[in-house]
Amino acid sequence: MPKNRVDDRSMSTAMTVIVLLVAIALTGCAIDPARDEARLLAPVAGKPLSQADALAAQGQADAAAKAYLDIAKGATPPAREQLQLKAARAFLSAGDTLQAQQTIGEISRPALTSGQRELLLLVEADLALLDGRPKDAIARLQAMQVHALPKDLKTQRLGTLAAAQRLANDPVASAESLIALDRLLDNEDARLLNQVSLVTTLSTMSSDDLRKLARSSSGAMKGWAEIALLAHDAGADPATFQTRYRQEHSKRIGHPAHPELAETYVEILSGGYAAGDSVSVMLPRGGRFAGAATSVKEGIEAASRADSSGNRPTLDFIDSSQTGRTGALHAKAVEAGADYVIGPLEKESVDSLAAGPALAVPTLALNQTTRDSQPAANLFQFSLSPENEAAEVADKAAAMGLKRAAVLYPQGPWGARLASAFRNQWRRLGGTLEAESIYNPTARSFEKTVTTLLGDSQADVVFLVATSELARKIYPQIRLSRSSVTVMSTSHVYSGVFDPNRDRVLSGLYFVDIPWMLNSRGEGALSRRRLSGSSFEVANPLARLYAMGIDAYRIAPRLPALAKSPGAFYPGQTGGLSIDSLGRIQRQLALGRFGETGVLEAGETSDKPPSDTP
Repeated sequence: MPKNRVDDRSMSTAMTVIVLLVAIALTGCAIDPARDEARLLAPVAGKPLSQADALAAQGQADAAAKAYLDIAKGATPPAREQLQLKAARAFLSAGDTLQAQQTIGEISRPALTSGQRELLLLVEADLALLDGRPKDAIARLQAMQVHALPKDLKTQRLGTLAAAQRLANDPVASAESLIALDRLLDNEDARLLNQVSLVTTLSTMSSDDLRKLARSSSGAMKGWAEIALLAHDAGADPATFQTRYRQEHSKRIGHPAHPELAETYVEILSGGYAAGDSVSVMLPRGGRFAGAATSVKEGIEAASRADSSGNRPTLDFIDSSQTGRTGALHAKAVEAGADYVIGPLEKESVDSLAAGPALAVPTLALNQTTRDSQPAANLFQFSLSPENEAAEVADKAAAMGLKRAAVLYPQGPWGARLASAFRNQWRRLGGTLEAESIYNPTARSFEKTVTTLLGDSQADVVFLVATSELARKIYPQIRLSRSSVTVMSTSHVYSGVFDPNRDRVLSGLYFVDIPWMLNSRGEGALSRRRLSGSSFEVANPLARLYAMGIDAYRIAPRLPALAKSPGAFYPGQTGGLSIDSLGRIQRQLALGRFGETGVLEAGETSDKPPSDTP
């Protein structure tokens, strides 16, 4: 029988605070973890409350939230506020941020106990994170009275703070929070996971920026920056990291890095499966997604071949072309002994699983559901969404201090979706939208479009939605119109190989992409450098899905553990990976920039040699 039938995601970031709400009562200026919620809710204890708690335990978060609010109508402080807090958290678990916000707004602040005020700040921080407002989350977490918190809440706060700072593109501040968290952790496994997250967080910086950090820092941060530089340069090859880490061990005598950090890092980037594990992979063999499925499959198989853990799982590839049979295929895989399921790839199939009952084993869907409600328990969603890339461009632009944006995108649904994703995130971050223009991708000249867009605009950044071919035509026009403006785009402007004759005109253009596409130093079997010249086409438009396959294989057995910790950050090839309270894999992408002779990571001072040179 499969070993993973328990839904561990119930202890995710969102649910941890529900447990804390049950475990902690608050009096005076300090929080006493020995006093539980039963005392606050004693006046309303009874069958209705038990039924509401049962709904929450069964994963029916939306129904539980409404039940808590019904009970709250007849309650008095502080029981009423406690029920409202429980309802707000349940709405967040269901993915209903609007109802969560409304419920929070109805809570009477003066009626809160000191402890409830702290929990409210934590709930508001989680709401801000789920809503794409990391700076608001940071503000809430920094407003908490840390000295009054019990150890569990201090740990929770630091993990959430690190996640928020990371999403706000402040890896150094995030690392500082993880360093503080490391001092609180007693469990060795938790410390190791936290330290891997710390290294991964810092390794999102460029090599040059890491060297600067190492030179300018002292104490623990200096050592962590040096370790992160080793991980950054090793890329997809954990063995290289381990070798270099051991070679430089003498430099870190007295540093808080765990003695088993290098081994754990290698293990995390290997497999993580138990002996005898079986993985069912649901991918279509026909239809319009067949090409994408092939790239993902090749990545999964390559990761399996490179798995040095000694416990490679059995891989069973299942044809999921018939989307109407998704549920039946999944059930059959579990019945046949699958411990994990990777897939399906098609949105329709993911929607089908998301709308169904709790899944028996951890399942990593390779797309994101279109449903707004809480997905089935044990379903995790991993997507290389273009819309997510556009939103991350907004994040990166804001982190660079840019304030006023202009948006230029092509006619058609693809351009409109990316423009909308950027626009929405930019506004969440407090940015100003100066101007927008839609262009005809078949036009011979874009001079008039660019001139109209920038005109009298005070924009300091242009979000350009374009393919590599269109970018080569439009970007030079933007430079001619206003050379001082920063121009940013998505990975669609980079084919994967720098063409000196054609791409030199893109010099200065920023774009977000997966680290695997930008790393030129990795020597491992899964690095792009090693794959160059093989049968694999590094310039293939579907190459990024190969990296997705690598990550899918590696994170599948780690999903429950990653979901438990808000500070956890996995060193993926498709980006730094974390899991939100709805089971969605959040990717933090790298920022690249075209140079005169190649593509480099933003922050690098030289583009020689080209970053894609084998």
